[in-house]
Amino acid sequence: MSRPAPPGAQIERTQLSWRRTLVSVTAVALLLARLVAVHLPPVPAACAVAAVGLVWAAAVRLVRHRMRTVATPIGRELPVLVGLILLYCAMGTLLLMS
Repeated sequence: MSRPAPPGAQIERTQLSWRRTLVSVTAVALLLARLVAVHLPPVPAACAVAAVGLVWAAAVRLVRHRMRTVATPIGRELPVLVGLILLYCAMGTLLLMS
């Protein structure tokens, strides 16, 4: 028979998973920025790096907000999170195709 988890363990695990998500988003942002800087001319590269930075900043803000309010359901923020993920995928695809 297994013992029940101590109170607060689920919240801690959820916060840790959000931190892992933020680390992954940061790694992808850095890789996209490097890809852009190496393969594009200076002016489009600067614009693309700025776009990657803005998406990264939005993801950081969303993750920090979710970590603070982890006891509440995800609700309205789910479409924002999905939108950020799709935006990252679209940027990566466009950069790989260029």
